[in-house]
Amino acid sequence: MAKPLSQEEIDILLQVRSQIGEQGEYDLEALESMITAEAEKKILPYNFKRPRLFSQDQMRVLHYVHEAFARDLSVYLSAQLRTLVDLSLSAIDQVLYSEFVMSSAPPSALYVVQVHPFQQQIVIELDPRLAIYTVEKLFGGPGIFLQKPRELSHIERRIMEKVMRRAFQELEKAWKQIHEVRLEEAGFESNAEFVQILPGVEPALVATFEVSIYEQRSFLNICYPYILLERMLGHSAMKQWRSSSTTEVPPAIRQRYEAQLEKIEVELRAELGRTHLPLTELLTMEVGDVIVLERRINQPIQVYIGECEKFRAIPGRSGKHRALRILEVVPPELPVDEDELESDAAAA
Repeated sequence: MAKPLSQEEIDILLQVRSQIGEQGEYDLEALESMITAEAEKKILPYNFKRPRLFSQDQMRVLHYVHEAFARDLSVYLSAQLRTLVDLSLSAIDQVLYSEFVMSSAPPSALYVVQVHPFQQQIVIELDPRLAIYTVEKLFGGPGIFLQKPRELSHIERRIMEKVMRRAFQELEKAWKQIHEVRLEEAGFESNAEFVQILPGVEPALVATFEVSIYEQRSFLNICYPYILLERMLGHSAMKQWRSSSTTEVPPAIRQRYEAQLEKIEVELRAELGRTHLPLTELLTMEVGDVIVLERRINQPIQVYIGECEKFRAIPGRSGKHRALRILEVVPPELPVDEDELESDAAAA
């Protein structure tokens, strides 16, 4: 199936058509180069007052988690409602919590969910028309989407508890590979203004899902506080996800990579020592002056590759050349894991 042209590509084609005339011939390579050049000119806006708080790796993890949740929940709903339910992730946006509240038009179905063990809360917003349709289908009805949403009755909320408990389980399973969590319903509201899980100026992340049942379109939103995701997507969680999601490289490809890497030249830098001098002494220095370093003559010197210390050595000679004798290899410094520090502090 051919890829549809964007509006910018259509504009470029019309521009070229007007330049070469009606009888001219198209130069496909020129067209491709023009389209590529236009794409490179695109400038993405960046708001320094509201910087992006999630890295690309974290956004990939978030997409992975919620796409898995959408697949599993759509299978469950299709089986329960005896019809094809397509639940797909539409977008993941960073917003202020007040913006999420204003985007939720009452009446709605807002489930306040407690996230253990973090003692934080998230909000799952369900289209009330979808909830009423689900209740009707569970009781054997034909299932009709209301034109205008209304509040759920107490009985409908009790029936939807079973469905939402399964949704919580699917979300727990989707997050399990990143961080073990347990979700528990803490409240229900039909108006988002009464749901204050964090101050309105605090950042939040909203995952938006589109629910398609035949020709009907509905939605499901999950709102996370940023402080919760910051803890869930910590160093240890990202490290666990990378190790579980990385496939093993075939031996032949690994050998080829290693052969190419062995040909790369790197610069080794030996540091004889360091010292601190006042500017007055530095300005009066002359040839023959002696500078005292902060290292004894019997201490090994550091050998750097780039900015990283890799070896410790002693200086000497090899023939007519100055040389270094490697005494030890310095182990690499591991990044500080904030999650492990917190757990150690809690255990102490």
